Amino acid sequence: MKRVFVFMVLFVFIAACSDDKATDAKTEKDMKEPVKEEQTTTDELNLVPLALTRGELKEQQGGTLVTDISLEDELADGATDLDSTIQEKLNTELAKITKETQNPQDLQRALVQLLGTHYYREIIGSAESFEPDFEEPFLPDPEKSKEEVKSEPAKGKAIILLDASSSMLLKVDNQLKMDIAKEAVERFGEAIGQENDVSLVVYGHKGSESDEDRVLSCTGIEEIYPMGSYEKKEFEKSLTMFESKGWTPLAGAIKKAAKMSKDYDENITVYIVSDGVETCDGNPVKEAKSFVKNNDERSINIIGFHVDQNTESQLKKVSEAGNGEYYAANSADDLKTTIEKEWLPSYIDLAWAFTKAPDAWERLDEYDRFDEELEIIKDVIKKEKERYDEAINILRDEEMVDSEVSSELRELGADRYSKMIDEMGRFRSFKIDEIDKRAEEIHKRVEKWTERMRQRKEERGDMF
Repeated sequence: MKRVFVFMVLFVFIAACSDDKATDAKTEKDMKEPVKEEQTTTDELNLVPLALTRGELKEQQGGTLVTDISLEDELADGATDLDSTIQEKLNTELAKITKETQNPQDLQRALVQLLGTHYYREIIGSAESFEPDFEEPFLPDPEKSKEEVKSEPAKGKAIILLDASSSMLLKVDNQLKMDIAKEAVERFGEAIGQENDVSLVVYGHKGSESDEDRVLSCTGIEEIYPMGSYEKKEFEKSLTMFESKGWTPLAGAIKKAAKMSKDYDENITVYIVSDGVETCDGNPVKEAKSFVKNNDERSINIIGFHVDQNTESQLKKVSEAGNGEYYAANSADDLKTTIEKEWLPSYIDLAWAFTKAPDAWERLDEYDRFDEELEIIKDVIKKEKERYDEAINILRDEEMVDSEVSSELRELGADRYSKMIDEMGRFRSFKIDEIDKRAEEIHKRVEKWTERMRQRKEERGDMF
């Protein structure tokens, strides 16, 4: 019996020692590996920024409950976008958060995390990229000497013949030749239209370059801007009425100009913008000679646009036969310069040159254009605040917070909204300054150009 008792005591002692060792090992392990505290909702909310500046707003991640709301919905008039599904999830989230914190600042961050818009980066970025769309003034820089002016025929009528054959579909300086030529002719029409009646004739724009369409293309020569005073909008519109397509009836185009001119007593100057030679079996040299025959006040000037040596040689022969000049333009800039140097403004033109710069009404138009962009941002800010206010109503109505907390939360929201609108006001002032600076820069360029043209006219002895 004693042996049994001793054995049981020994067993209990051994077991106790084992438990002590296990406890000691556990305690030692706990000391080596500190317990990690679980991050609370409050800790997470402290990481949610309350954006106020443009840069901060663009970084806003957007609410987790409103990811499916489109920008169109954000901008729609009427109630907020919290449908029943969103409201149910919102109630659940708010109940969870308010159990952990009643701090109004924490709750404000929670509303941003749940309901903040996703579109600030897009709409603010769009407004930041806004640039005033003032029309670039046409300020040609003539290079003609006094002797060249003396040899010029008197002012009269001008016919522009524009090549729209298929070769004008090739590219120069990464642009279609036709697009470059249209832009240059648009400016040229404005230049020579100041003191001349002007006409625009296009050829090569009918049919195609196929043999089946050759007759159609070679006979399809069309006056698209009838001879008359220069009207900017109508002239520009005429240049949109055709595209490059077919063959090159250069001789036929000159013949068309001659037929148009038979009843005119004034001097007539033909300007041809072309990148190729005759391909319709005509004889442009013969037609050029016929055009100026028995009339010293007529001439044919040709601008060869990015042509090879053989083509240039043939076009020069046409201009020589037409008592005119040949000009080579091997790039877009060459074409623009060649066309612009043919004109020097009159004193009347210079007196009205200030109208080339933006006036007060044009500035206001640009202000309005930017305000349309800005209103989008302000509308989204307003819609976002309406969602926050609706969430505050839920907190109050469901008694998740007391009246003091809900009132303070509402005041925090109103204060943030006010600061965001103020930020948009500063943004508007910045953009208005940009618009004004651009307008002033154009004004200065026009004034500088006007003064330079006056000096040139005095050097040349121009009286008008």
